[in-house]
Amino acid sequence: SLFSQEASQPASSAPESPYVEREEKQFNFFPGGKIEVSIAVPGSLKILGWDKGSVRVEAEKIVYYAKEEDARAFLKKSPLRVRYSQTSSTISVTAIPELPAILEVNLTVYVPKEKTDINAKIDKGEFSIDSVNGWVEATVREGGLEAKSMAGYFSGITQRGEISVEMSNIRWNGLEFAALTQLGSITLVLPEQYSAALQLETLNGKITVDYPNRVFEGEEMPPDIVIKKNAQSLKAAVGEGGAPIRLKTNSGDVTLSLKKE
Repeated sequence: SLFSQEASQPASSAPESPYVEREEKQFNFFPGGKIEVSIAVPGSLKILGWDKGSVRVEAEKIVYYAKEEDARAFLKKSPLRVRYSQTSSTISVTAIPELPAILEVNLTVYVPKEKTDINAKIDKGEFSIDSVNGWVEATVREGGLEAKSMAGYFSGITQRGEISVEMSNIRWNGLEFAALTQLGSITLVLPEQYSAALQLETLNGKITVDYPNRVFEGEEMPPDIVIKKNAQSLKAAVGEGGAPIRLKTNSGDVTLSLKKE
């Protein structure tokens, strides 16, 4: 059979293991600064808030399907650029068209958690951010969005990918949290004693709520999910209400659940 013929091929014809280079850069950075990140090759971006007045960039560059010397020569062209002052920084990974191999770049960026503004654009890969207070905008063409323990203002858009949001403390402390996916499911996880105004919507999918009902004047008030053909929406205050958390998918399910302690 065809399958057994393929299976008996010698292992030497398999592509060589990928070539990996790691690079790090750290520089002083004042809280209140702005960072712009753009990644035009497949990869991922992870942003973590920390208590230092500095930014640290850790890059993992992976070249597939190339001999080691070719990969080294290619990476010398350094598709990763980091420009910075103490109040602004741009981190970019540009695509290099003449490469026959495949490049993947995974970035981890540590930023001052108290106040850092971020504008991130990713072509293909996962975006995640944890413990940052600031004005954050993230645009992903293909890949998921994950946000945890955020504050300030957040706007995230992905064309294709899942959205995962986990809140901490007792309320959304900021202007608004908004995220949209054209195609993908959405998960929102809230602590039990949490206050915000929820706006959840799917144009083609269902909304599932696994979260305690709001109690108003001694009566439980289950959330009202409005259903129109394939679309479902939920607008509800949790706790004492407050700033809006707006999550929308054009095609996919939306789940609201309780954060496990």
